[in-house]
Amino acid sequence: MVRNMFFVRQRTNQCGLHAIQNMFKSASVSNEDMRKAVETIHAETGDHKMNHESFGGDWSVSAVVTAVKERGYDVERGVVTKANNQREWHGQELEKLLEDEKFQGVIIHQPMIRHYTCIRPEVVNGKKHLFYVDSQSEGPIRISSRLAMRRCLSKAYAWEPYVVKGLPMEYVAPIQLPEPTTRQKTFNPTKDFMQEWRALPKTDYSHYMRETKTEVPESRQLEKEEDHQGASEARDSMGM
Repeated sequence: MVRNMFFVRQRTNQCGLHAIQNMFKSASVSNEDMRKAVETIHAETGDHKMNHESFGGDWSVSAVVTAVKERGYDVERGVVTKANNQREWHGQELEKLLEDEKFQGVIIHQPMIRHYTCIRPEVVNGKKHLFYVDSQSEGPIRISSRLAMRRCLSKAYAWEPYVVKGLPMEYVAPIQLPEPTTRQKTFNPTKDFMQEWRALPKTDYSHYMRETKTEVPESRQLEKEEDHQGASEARDSMGM
């Protein structure tokens, strides 16, 4: 993980939006853009809006892709599935895409866990590298093009990549939300409360302890004496 890189951490179920922002390194695309994308899909296809957006986010792939396209970017699916159920990379491979100045990154849909992440190019020490960015993690992590493609083609991971090309997006700083805190609030009683509490009469429990002291019941004591007497008689009869 590399520090001091653009990173938007996920707070709610808006990973689709955060994947777009982390890929472009800009918060220019907002919740309003996502809602407009859903409206566009509904107007063009008649599909219900609830199929593309739930309360608080959780956008469909169509909504995420449409939001990017409406900003003037080209989006192409990176993997296709053949008739034999084999996954194949479609178009330029990631290593070659690094040489393309219009390559902005890859939006990744992970259907198995219903999550969106992204891969984006970054210049480190004068050389371009790919970085994997998950809004639920601690920040961008460098990833090789070979490993990224392998996870896209693997049925176990089944990453669905969407390659994005276009001009760099204008920079908009993300909204910095306060870090969640788990510190428990402490109760500080008021002065009046403490005065009233100290003024309460003290309860003497000594008599209660005396009354509840465990004693052997008389009937049980007689049983013990009879048992003892019976044992003595038995020993006498045996000549012990």
